[in-house]
Amino acid sequence: MAAAARAGDPVAVASFERAAQALAAGIAATATLVEIDIAVIGGGVGKAGDVLFAPLRKALSTYATLSFVRHLTVAPAQMGTDAGLVGAAAAALERRTDAAAAGV
Repeated sequence: MAAAARAGDPVAVASFERAAQALAAGIAATATLVEIDIAVIGGGVGKAGDVLFAPLRKALSTYATLSFVRHLTVAPAQMGTDAGLVGAAAAALERRTDAAAAGV
């Protein structure tokens, strides 16, 4: 789909623009609630590149209107498709370390 959008396929481009709108709404809402500075997009979606990130950043300017979320950074995960797996492993390791420290 990303390759088709890069090649200018109007249906693929429209699909990414619509997805970017929905993603921007969710990211802006989350950023407003938890005051994050950066949203990292991982997995296969993060590899879409500018066909996703250009319309996503544009849509964020519409949704992220409060002063503390206006400058929210959106970036692809540096670990690509492994980002979620690495994050889950890190969370499990932290939980195990906390349990060991508590003597559980």
